[in-house]
Amino acid sequence: MNNKIHPDLQRLFLDLIQIDAVSGKEQPVADFIRSVTASLGFPAQEDGAASLSGGNSGNIIVPVNGGGDFLLMAHMDTPRSTKGVKPQLLADRITSDGTTILGVDDRGGISAILWALRQAVEQKKAIKPCTLLFSVCEETTLAGSMFYQPSAQMTHGFVFDSHLSPGKFVSETCGAIAFKMKVKGRASHAGVAPEKGVNAIQIAAEGMRNFPFGRIDACTTANIGIIGGGTATNVVPDTVELEGEIRTDYLDQGEQMMQAVIADFEAAAIRLSGSVECAWHWDFKPYRVSPDNTPYKRMEALCRHLSLEMEGVKSMGGSDANNMNAKGLPTINLGVGAQNPHGTDEFILYDDLQMSADMALALLTEI
Repeated sequence: MNNKIHPDLQRLFLDLIQIDAVSGKEQPVADFIRSVTASLGFPAQEDGAASLSGGNSGNIIVPVNGGGDFLLMAHMDTPRSTKGVKPQLLADRITSDGTTILGVDDRGGISAILWALRQAVEQKKAIKPCTLLFSVCEETTLAGSMFYQPSAQMTHGFVFDSHLSPGKFVSETCGAIAFKMKVKGRASHAGVAPEKGVNAIQIAAEGMRNFPFGRIDACTTANIGIIGGGTATNVVPDTVELEGEIRTDYLDQGEQMMQAVIADFEAAAIRLSGSVECAWHWDFKPYRVSPDNTPYKRMEALCRHLSLEMEGVKSMGGSDANNMNAKGLPTINLGVGAQNPHGTDEFILYDDLQMSADMALALLTEI
């Protein structure tokens, strides 16, 4: 056992990463969490998030001493399977053997919160009224945090889910619009009667002519990442489907850009005698938590307490924190040190995992 990490914390983490639970299949992790919190005197509840996610579990909610006015949160799914994971306990870190991901994202966050609760109970510390929330489908649709409704007494939250090192946290992010476009033409034999056809690929190409691919400015990017259509080289293709996204800090800008994209595709379809269908939604909305907000102030106190260098940063990615902020609950995403997340070279330093757990314990009992 490495002396940089509490043995119970290491054991919790190693037990959790052995549970294979990708998005929509979180039930085994939910059962594990329920077992741990029940043994500590805090029975868990399961909400109806499965109705939105289509998965086999809802969010797991653990009201502590009445539920309180703040959340500690982590997600139960991993982006890829951890089945057969073989953790390697090296001098300064835990990693996998390179054949699977390790699952730090977000079993590191779950471990930190559960260990903190256990330590507080075993050390007979007074635990602040709060709610522990373990969400589903963070890696895919954010359905868990989308479904969850904070109680009226909730004022702020902390998500344990960032790849940043402890002390750093995501204080602001862009938002992301996801869209799907279906371009329709008319099929015909490409050699015998091409003039009877309407080429959907041609319409799509025309529609994409002015699409703002890549980085537009410091806070805006756009991409079309999936495209497919056609059935054979001798058939004029009648359907092309594509998927893309627009990321921006500003709701109005994002929606105006989306409308401009749709207008370009519709204009191309009209010129070439086809049609376009488009569906889009905010995958997650932008947020900014300022130094005047409660979680920011508590983070400052937490870093002083643990002698950590604090830094709030902006991210171009989304997390459950986006949905909490969209619901009016100021929430920051804390660094837990999940390095190279989603890759088979993912790892976490013992120091970072322990510090993340110490942060959770301090939030539960002191700060």
